[in-house]
Amino acid sequence: MNQEELNFIKNRVEIKKEQMSREKIEIPEEKELVVETIEERMEDSLKETLPDIEMIQPREDKKVPFPSSIHSQDQKSSEEIIEEANIKLAELITIAIEENIPRAVNMALKSGNAYLIDKLRDSLADKYYQELKDKKLI
Repeated sequence: MNQEELNFIKNRVEIKKEQMSREKIEIPEEKELVVETIEERMEDSLKETLPDIEMIQPREDKKVPFPSSIHSQDQKSSEEIIEEANIKLAELITIAIEENIPRAVNMALKSGNAYLIDKLRDSLADKYYQELKDKKLI
């Protein structure tokens, strides 16, 4: 696991606890703080990435058929789509853990699949939380 990311998350959790304690706010469970920190890390990645994304402008002269009227023999089953998404998710988790979270978020954005970004956040929160607990850092 990337030690820099682990330290970053650990430090942010400690800062959040201190701030809440000073402000006399009830401190949530550590896992919630880890999830918050992962979300913030991902949002920071999105802010850095967004200027590079080219926005596609809709064309008024081209009509797009309503989804129910689209029929294709090449359509994948929902099981195949989920399986492909889970394979991609596993790849993104590996990248986030071995390299860093921003790189994984950037790759998830390029896929254009919002499901991956959401699942990536949940999966990373679980993995980092467990790692921090195992190493007794929280």
